Amino acid sequence: MLTDEQIFDVLDGCASKELLAQHQNLFSESAEYKVYFEELEAVHFDLIDLPIEKPSVQFTENLLATVAHAPIKKKSWSSQLTWMFLLLMTASFVGTISLMLFYFSSSHSVIEIPRVYDLEVINNFSIDILVKLMILVNLVVLLAIFDKKVLKPYFLNKNMRLS
Repeated sequence: MLTDEQIFDVLDGCASKELLAQHQNLFSESAEYKVYFEELEAVHFDLIDLPIEKPSVQFTENLLATVAHAPIKKKSWSSQLTWMFLLLMTASFVGTISLMLFYFSSSHSVIEIPRVYDLEVINNFSIDILVKLMILVNLVVLLAIFDKKVLKPYFLNKNMRLS
């Protein structure tokens, strides 16, 4: 059985030769296909008979006149907020990295982590990895909160306008 799209291609006259041959074969052999095709043909002709509605000429002219003379709005400082935020974050990142390089390159002190002698499990566990993991988890939580509390409300309230 042919699909509805293929049947409408046959009715529109834009079907391929193979599709037309398949349609003729099904139409002559299958009574079920013939009934289904006639139903779709009736729908097809009903759709062709429907008039196409067009907007009035006056409506189109009024709309074009309004659009043509619409004033161009200047961008306010709030529209530049995203770029200001990115610039501030970049400056903070560069400042933090430069301070780290300055202080850690001149520092030769070693911080000793106290060892627990009673619990062998804690002594075998790498405290360095635990500290790095906790910093990473805290950073992810901080970014999620920042996204939910600052970025999401900002972008939801941002006005959409055509440029």
